[in-house]
Amino acid sequence: MTSIRKEYSYGGTLIVALLCVSLLRVLYILYGPLDLSPDETLYWDCTRRLDLSYYSKGPLIVYLMYVSTALFGSNAFAIRVMAVVFYFLSSLVLYKLVLSLYDSRPLSLEDKPYYSDVRFIALVCVLLFQIIPLFATYAIVFTIDSPFVFFWILSLYLFWKALNTSEGHSDWILLGISIGLGMQAKYIMAMFIACAFAFMLLTQYRPVLKTIKPYAAFIVSMAVFSPVIIWNMRHDWVTLKHTAGHAHLSDGLKIAPMSLLEFLGSQLGVVTPVLFVLICIALFKLRGDGLKKQGFFLLCFSVPIFSFFLFKSVQGKVQANWPMTGYITGVIAFVRYFFYAERKESLKLTGKHTKRAVIIGILIAILVVTAGLYPSLLGIPPQVDPASRLRGWKVLGDEVGRLYGGLAGKGDVLIFSDKYQITSELAFYVKGNPITYCINLGRRMNEYDIWPNLNEAADHIRQNKSSHKQINAIFITDGNGSLPQPVGAAFDRCDKQLFEVYENQIVLRMYSIFTCLDFKRIQDETPQTY
Repeated sequence: MTSIRKEYSYGGTLIVALLCVSLLRVLYILYGPLDLSPDETLYWDCTRRLDLSYYSKGPLIVYLMYVSTALFGSNAFAIRVMAVVFYFLSSLVLYKLVLSLYDSRPLSLEDKPYYSDVRFIALVCVLLFQIIPLFATYAIVFTIDSPFVFFWILSLYLFWKALNTSEGHSDWILLGISIGLGMQAKYIMAMFIACAFAFMLLTQYRPVLKTIKPYAAFIVSMAVFSPVIIWNMRHDWVTLKHTAGHAHLSDGLKIAPMSLLEFLGSQLGVVTPVLFVLICIALFKLRGDGLKKQGFFLLCFSVPIFSFFLFKSVQGKVQANWPMTGYITGVIAFVRYFFYAERKESLKLTGKHTKRAVIIGILIAILVVTAGLYPSLLGIPPQVDPASRLRGWKVLGDEVGRLYGGLAGKGDVLIFSDKYQITSELAFYVKGNPITYCINLGRRMNEYDIWPNLNEAADHIRQNKSSHKQINAIFITDGNGSLPQPVGAAFDRCDKQLFEVYENQIVLRMYSIFTCLDFKRIQDETPQTY
């Protein structure tokens, strides 16, 4: 009876905690200060052009967003509620993963306090997962990382389960599906295959490599991923070129010390310095943990990922979120090591100092997440607030919408920019969600270069209109800049206004908005870089 009550206590606490946190996130989406990010509005724009894949990303994020907006309409809640759903599901699977790793039994046969119970370890893992800034961001902002993290955790669970059950054939097939969907979300998911192979090769699971099971999982994953391959075959492998350009492969071997320091600094920021250090210590201490090599399992899915991006940062810029999946098993190691009751596994510090470090790390993580969600509470100026990039877009959309309405009586109106961020945000935030365009004035290729351009849009209007009203346009670029020559040459006249977005009486951003009359044809550039 005591065991049943304890099981209910852990399971009930988990569900209640996740439901409460999810409700708070939904309320924040509805009433919080953040507009949709440029990536979110770009994926939403892609839902209006469904395809097998897209220039820089796989199709999964677009399909998911298409379903949510079909159910709830084209609004911020419909787009971001998927982030809440996937984070909820990720947390449940993370709980199951920890139970699976440690066999759902107490970690010690002795009569230990409650915190040596694996169910407590699993519960703390999930709760910590909620407050680490790197992960908490994608519980509200719905980008490719939200489903990517889910499928990474699900793949970890299925992989461990397949290795440790005698009847694991279906788990291998499910693992292949999970990896394939993960790669449809984010191509870095392919690193899971390398980590899994290394783990099997270096442990007592090596005989599994002589069976058909892992190779069947690989074939299934490639079959699920095949729409991306087919799309790229039809589009001159632009995604491969984009990925190579994003990874600076064309730069060759070079040393960029500042990029390395920036990467290290970003990791300390998104995980917090204390937790970063404690996670590294836990992974090292647990590398040989358990007869089934649980510690080495955690190590194999953490250290190689972080090491890869660490060395990559020596060559060029690495985004802070790229190694994020390495911290998932890192969190499990952290909780397993520091919340386990065995004294012999304690650090060579006093218990008091160890507890203080853990508590400080958790409190800092909570503070960073709170500051990101409500920077005004701490008086953080917009200039140093990363979340400021997610504010002010609706205000810009309203202003462009006002100008759009004034021009609409004089003929058809096109909206365009030279930045994909502005283009996608205006597509969402201008009333009526007009089709927007992104011209190329020397930038690298983006998704809008795949779709019909400004000239094709004008030609289509002329072919389908019996009247001879002129085509006008609104061109928006960031900063206080002059009119680009190709844009000026494409119209009879362009009038500029400088539009400033304010927050707390401080200029958040400024834009140059040009009202352009009588469009002829624009000579923009063909992308040369990806």
